[in-house]
Amino acid sequence: MEKYLVGGAVRDTLLKLPIKEKDWVVVGSSPQEMLSNGYEQVGKDFPVFLHPENHEEYALARTERKSGRGYTGFTCHADPSVTIEEDLYRRDLTINAMAYDTHGNLVDPYHGRRDIQLRLLRHVSHTFNEDPLRVLRVARFAARFAHMNFTIAPETLMLMQQMIHELLFLSPERVWIETKKALITNNPQIYFIVLHHCGALKILFPEFNTLFDTPDLVQQNTPINTENLTMMMLTKIACLTDDINVRFSILCRDLGKPTLLNNKKKRIKHPDYRKSGVPLINNLCNRLKIPHEICNFAKIVSEYHDYLYNIETLTPKMLMKLFNVFDCWRRPKRLEQIILISQSNTLRYTNHNDYLYNQTNFLHTAFSITKKICIADIIEDGFTGINISKELQARRLHALNIWKNKNQ
Repeated sequence: MEKYLVGGAVRDTLLKLPIKEKDWVVVGSSPQEMLSNGYEQVGKDFPVFLHPENHEEYALARTERKSGRGYTGFTCHADPSVTIEEDLYRRDLTINAMAYDTHGNLVDPYHGRRDIQLRLLRHVSHTFNEDPLRVLRVARFAARFAHMNFTIAPETLMLMQQMIHELLFLSPERVWIETKKALITNNPQIYFIVLHHCGALKILFPEFNTLFDTPDLVQQNTPINTENLTMMMLTKIACLTDDINVRFSILCRDLGKPTLLNNKKKRIKHPDYRKSGVPLINNLCNRLKIPHEICNFAKIVSEYHDYLYNIETLTPKMLMKLFNVFDCWRRPKRLEQIILISQSNTLRYTNHNDYLYNQTNFLHTAFSITKKICIADIIEDGFTGINISKELQARRLHALNIWKNKNQ
């Protein structure tokens, strides 16, 4: 029995990155031997075991043969005769197809270390195209390692373009898992740009794909389009927060614009594109089974995002509307999310530091004023039932009016 550290732990060691988890491959063993040594079997499709003490995953070396469609259409063969080189051959990218033996020697049959030095994401073999999930994985790795100047090898990108017809066989859950992982990288915009380049975006995310040909309504006299603006804002927000609710909402913010510009039968007013984006977000989230919290927040941002970019111009009534629709009083975290979304739009402003300070200070002050209104005082004044809520709203609005008038 020989044990090898494989995959991401080896890659990240060579890249001098923190190792998040360790995966192992065992050569020359059998399920019976693993069980007799105290390992617990957890794999159903192929033998994977948990170490009895540290609970790290140990998989028996295996080969794979394509037997159906999608990423699950494989027949696995685990046998003591399977070598580490054969096991590594079935992996997606060369940088993920390396191993360390127990003596610390690098096993690198497909030149992964060379591709790390070249900063290339390159497929291991022709069997790459047997698994459509790899299109998303490569796009995700491109996003994850963009800050280290990794690019996709031309021949690998060509293979990805040839694989897009298989993407429809991916389960919604798997698509969302890869997309979620991409969204929390430092450069999530790269994921969507890569998917657009290889043709996968129009198949899996047609809502996002339409943005690439839609001019920006505010900047029609400039060469920027809605996709460019969306990707720039996603880049900006990734520098400000790793909150996936905020990042996803930025991505979905302008989904209604293509409906506005492409509808020739019905003349749609400019503000109405915000509402037209809501059903698109709803359909996208239902199709990919995206969590309700993420979906709901994105829909609110889509409909009310114009409020978030000129906060100082909002009337007290509009401020109250903003706090209500985002449910800020019960969810104070929402206020900080609103501020982050506001900050993502500094691309439009030359003096963005002043803009950031003024917007943030204004919103914090306004919300603080409304929070000072005490429900206990309203009840003490004799209000009951639904009248408590009405009076609370009235007093909050009155307090904002006084404050706004003083500062005009």
